[in-house]
Amino acid sequence: MIQLLSFAVAAVALFGFWKLTRYFWLKRYYRFQGVKDVEVSIAKLLHEGAGLPIIDVREQSEYDDAHIQGVPLIPLGKLEVRAPELQQFKDRELLIICRGGVRSAKACLILERLGFSKPLNIAGGMNDWKKHGLPYVPRSASA
Repeated sequence: MIQLLSFAVAAVALFGFWKLTRYFWLKRYYRFQGVKDVEVSIAKLLHEGAGLPIIDVREQSEYDDAHIQGVPLIPLGKLEVRAPELQQFKDRELLIICRGGVRSAKACLILERLGFSKPLNIAGGMNDWKKHGLPYVPRSASA
């Protein structure tokens, strides 16, 4: 009985550790897979200065809460189906954003698999975008 209880406690602790650190490990995994990260301040310069497009891969409710002016929403779960909408960017850099940088990293791998040559992950996502005081449309302004 004691061994079973010890095993259960260890399993719960391990699961808790995974939940607390999963974003850390997922970011390392995507970097190992070759995803290229761009800091939010650089992404803003590339978007506004060089005209690189940004694609938001969050869910509709997240997008409604806050989004970058003029940036289209293509939720990650619909990216493969809607990828033909992005064909004009297949051979140029394309910035991808989500809430914290993990879904957008996954989106970069999906786009690479579909033949896009230069998807770039906006590291830190909208969380960092807002934290750095970069412009965005809040829910009240977009309603």
